[in-house]
Amino acid sequence: MTEGILIGGLVILGGLVASYMKTHPFYSHKTQKYKENYQRKLQDILSHTYDSTDAYWLSRAIADNIFDFGTRTYRDYHVERYEKRAKSERPHLFEMHVEEPRILCERLTERAIELKVPIGAFSMHMRYLWQEYLVPVGRLTPASVDRLPGSSLYATELKNLPVSQEDMQIFMHKTGQA
Repeated sequence: MTEGILIGGLVILGGLVASYMKTHPFYSHKTQKYKENYQRKLQDILSHTYDSTDAYWLSRAIADNIFDFGTRTYRDYHVERYEKRAKSERPHLFEMHVEEPRILCERLTERAIELKVPIGAFSMHMRYLWQEYLVPVGRLTPASVDRLPGSSLYATELKNLPVSQEDMQIFMHKTGQA
């Protein structure tokens, strides 16, 4: 009898946790897996410099900023504590080779489509990431972005971002694409 009550309680508790996870903004998007994958890779890299707790929360703050287009989709005290340090780490991300720029560009475009990010916000965010050598824009925009369902406005915006020949050469050199 006691075992039945214990098992029943665990099943109910598991159901409550599962329903919470479905409603929490952190888990409500299909492209969340891209953000989590990026965060895990970044955490592994940062764990060589920071202790495990700092590496986790710092990687989470950076991944949130990149994949949520500079806005907060949920509130988390721990992540917010690391946002200042995340801004100082961002200029060094391209040196860490967390994700290939072409792939990151595709995933961010797919996420923007899912989150229905306004084109202006998307453009500005991608421009910042371009300046940090994380994503290709302009004539370097990957052709695969065009093939994403619903990407026409986003792909056009990426391709129309002004990029000089010199900037493209610097980007290609710094990202190892030269």
